[in-house]
Amino acid sequence: MSIISKLTKSSGLIALALAVQVQAHERFMVPSHTLLSGDKAQAVTVTASISNAIFHPDRPFGDSNTGANVGDLKDLFNMLEHQVIKPNGEVTTDTRWQAFARLSVADVWFKESGTYRIGLVQPEVNMTTFKKIDGTFSRRFGKNPKLPEGVTDVVRRTTSSRIETFISFNAPNLGAVKPTGVGVELGGDTHPNDLFAGETANFQLFYQGKPITQPAKIKVIKAGTRHRNERNEQQLAVAKDGTFNFTPDSAGFYFLAAETMEKVAQPADVDVKHFSLYLTLEVFPE
Repeated sequence: MSIISKLTKSSGLIALALAVQVQAHERFMVPSHTLLSGDKAQAVTVTASISNAIFHPDRPFGDSNTGANVGDLKDLFNMLEHQVIKPNGEVTTDTRWQAFARLSVADVWFKESGTYRIGLVQPEVNMTTFKKIDGTFSRRFGKNPKLPEGVTDVVRRTTSSRIETFISFNAPNLGAVKPTGVGVELGGDTHPNDLFAGETANFQLFYQGKPITQPAKIKVIKAGTRHRNERNEQQLAVAKDGTFNFTPDSAGFYFLAAETMEKVAQPADVDVKHFSLYLTLEVFPE
């Protein structure tokens, strides 16, 4: 079944797919390694989860119908595209994910040298927000849902996301870190597998394949929020051409979330499109 068919088979599917995102839970993946070397093919084990405790799993994220009973997440998982983007730009979608009670797991093999992008991509889903007669805000899921009488401030929306990490086998290849042209993506002068504590990384956000020009929000959180009193969330400034920089103060894994929205020219079947990027970066000691 195609992605489009999965998206349109029922409004119930769309409601379940979006429920996780609107509850403001983070999504992330964590690779066992971000740098590999050797003469033979090697594998990286990647875990993925939905949790507000950064990199501490809570609910699984991703499954190829071989794992645990994921209940209300099943339709969402059926929508996800399991991407591996090879150093030459080829996109494959045959990675097998298996869900467990608190996380999902996949093995990804690497044969050719270069930089790979591992991703779980959620296509656009629809929702409509509005203000009810009593003044309270509400929402309905699906495309063109039936709304209560007398509502105001009606906005038709879509939302999509990319959960991703970068892994380099032998020689990191900055040229391979190119946008696919769909949603929000990371680029820039600094290779995402060449990050060191105390050194400034210079990145750039892309939107639909071009440097982002509309406003965007970026936050960075170091791993381990479960074991400290403060999340220590950093809000990063984004220039008009999408460039931004980040100076990690210590080694470890970091969670970067970027989001933007675009108003759609009318007439159209949607008013606003929302896009999110959830990225895992590893920083090495000085």
